[in-house]
Amino acid sequence: MLSKLVTLLLIFIFPFYSYSYQFRTKAKQAIVLDLASDSFIFEHNSREKMAPSSMSKLMTLYVAFDYLKAGIIKMEDKFRVSRKAWERKGSSMFLKEGQFVTVKELLEGITIASGNDACIALAEGIAGSEENFVAEMNEVAQDLNLNDSHFVNSSGWPDENHFMSAKDLVTLAKRIFTDFPEYYDLFSEQYLTYNDIVQKNKNLLLFHDIGVDGLKTGHTSAGGYGIIVSAKRNDRRIFAVVNGLDTEKERIEEAKRLIQYSLNHFNTKKIFAKDSVVEEINIVYGKDKKVPVTVANDVTITYNRRLHDKIKVRIEYKDMVPAPIKKGQEVGKIFVEIPGTEQQTIPVYTANDVQKLSYIKKFLESCFNQQM
Repeated sequence: MLSKLVTLLLIFIFPFYSYSYQFRTKAKQAIVLDLASDSFIFEHNSREKMAPSSMSKLMTLYVAFDYLKAGIIKMEDKFRVSRKAWERKGSSMFLKEGQFVTVKELLEGITIASGNDACIALAEGIAGSEENFVAEMNEVAQDLNLNDSHFVNSSGWPDENHFMSAKDLVTLAKRIFTDFPEYYDLFSEQYLTYNDIVQKNKNLLLFHDIGVDGLKTGHTSAGGYGIIVSAKRNDRRIFAVVNGLDTEKERIEEAKRLIQYSLNHFNTKKIFAKDSVVEEINIVYGKDKKVPVTVANDVTITYNRRLHDKIKVRIEYKDMVPAPIKKGQEVGKIFVEIPGTEQQTIPVYTANDVQKLSYIKKFLESCFNQQM
């Protein structure tokens, strides 16, 4: 079996840009994820365990959204506010002990006002106690491969055993967006009115014209000021985290700088479409002499514009593959190399079946090949 190597330089399809600027951040932890390519385009201490403060409320919301999507709870369901929820200090939607609140109102209390009381009321209503709910948060974190995260409560209340990494946080934000798009609009609501009190969304970037439509801020003395944001420009969407900043003003400025850097200095490009023919490989002892190979999903890359002429794509695949061949059989890989990032590896598959020749035809082909 021979192995064939094809190398494509993508300098012919990318326009020329010249950038030498490299981003530096004041944040103790930071990261940016590009949704289309599912790649990290900026990282700073991204695997460091940090105090996520109220940003960890995203896990509370993820679990609640899962219950909603499964039909176990409904938006109009009402949960009773316990003394524990009412007494919790910090950010609040100003619930009153003993009142009944709908799931929708509690979700808005969390996404807009970052209510600690709303988190506890929601957790108790779903799981019977906050402790039961937190156990489920940790189980879901394991399922999502958030290996640098552990939760002690539903609100992000300070605790040395309550932590996340920026990488886990941005991954969780992406999963909320992709797994529960029907609930994502909750993050862009700008005001909450509850119990005759009007509160402005704590994510002040919603009020800046830079494409931000979510997600969550956080602040504790241990973690500093942080934010997990999602921003969209044209067809591009990014998720970004900054944490460990000294003031609310720094949080806004640093997040804004990171968003603008990511959207201005990086391009996203689809290099192979799902089911498109990537290459044709030779077949032996088959009724067809060649079979097209394809990719199961779009292959999209995100790259710094100044590195446009450094990008390499190579395809390695088996040649002279013996029949029979089944559609969807893996026969090679695409390797994408962009300086400063991990090499991407994408399997390629046969696009259709190839039947085996009969014994006589196979014998005749073998004799012909030997004569050649």
